[in-house]
Amino acid sequence: MAWPKGAGVSAMAPLLAGLALVVVLDLLVFGLLLPSLLIRGVLAPLNPGVIFCGTGARKRLALTIDDGPSGPGSQALLELLEELQVPATFFLIGSHLERDPAFPRRALQQGHSLGNHLWRDERSAALEEAVFLQQLRDTERSVERAACPESVTWRWCRPGQGWFHNRMLAWLAGRRYRLVLGSIFPWDTLKPPLGFVRWFVLANAHPGGILVLHDTPALNGRTRQALQRIIPALRRRGYSFVPLAELLDPGS
Repeated sequence: MAWPKGAGVSAMAPLLAGLALVVVLDLLVFGLLLPSLLIRGVLAPLNPGVIFCGTGARKRLALTIDDGPSGPGSQALLELLEELQVPATFFLIGSHLERDPAFPRRALQQGHSLGNHLWRDERSAALEEAVFLQQLRDTERSVERAACPESVTWRWCRPGQGWFHNRMLAWLAGRRYRLVLGSIFPWDTLKPPLGFVRWFVLANAHPGGILVLHDTPALNGRTRQALQRIIPALRRRGYSFVPLAELLDPGS
C-alpha cells in the first residue's frame, strides 16, 4: 500500500512543533535564570559601547543600586553597607531627591559613588534628545546641590528601565558619560522570594560582575535583607566587592 503523498510531512509537523516549543522554553528559562552567560556571550560583544560587566579573571564584583533615594530606608541602607564594608554606586533619579535631600552628601562621605539615572523613573529610550539631555542636566544640578560641599564626578549613566539605542550612546558620549547596565539582575523589582534572589546571584556571579538592586520605598527593605544574605555567601566563595571605577579599570 502506497503511503499517501505528504503524509510523512504531516505526521512530523506536530513533533517538530513540539521540539520547537521545547527549545523556546529552554531558551526562555536559560535567559531568565542564567542571564549573565547570555549577557557576557551575546549582548556585550554585540554592544561594545555599553558596559555590562568588567573583564579579567579576578573574583571581584561591583554593587550598583538604582532609583534612590527612597526616604528613611536609604539611611538604613548606608548603615548596612558600612557594616558590611561594601562600596556601592547609587544611580540616582533627580526627582526622588525630595525623599532624602541629604542622601548624596552622606553617600559620598561614606565612600560610595554616584551615577545619573535621569530625572524620572521611566523608559528613557523613548525620550527625544532634547528631553533626554535636559533630564540628564537637571539630575546633575540637583545631585550636585544636594551633595555640597562634596563634589560629584559624573562618568556613569544608567537609562530608565535599561533600554537604550545607538543615538543615546552618542548623546552620552557628548557629555563624557559611559552607559552602564549590569550582568547580575535578580529580578528584584518583581519581588521574588529572597531565597530565589540569593540563589540567582550566586548562580550568576562571575569575575567582573555588576550586580543591580533597587532602592525604592517598596523595595528598600527587601534590598537590605537580600544584601545581608548575599554578601556573606559571595565572600565565602572568594568574591570581593570593589567600586565600579576600580572594577572597570584594567590596570587596577
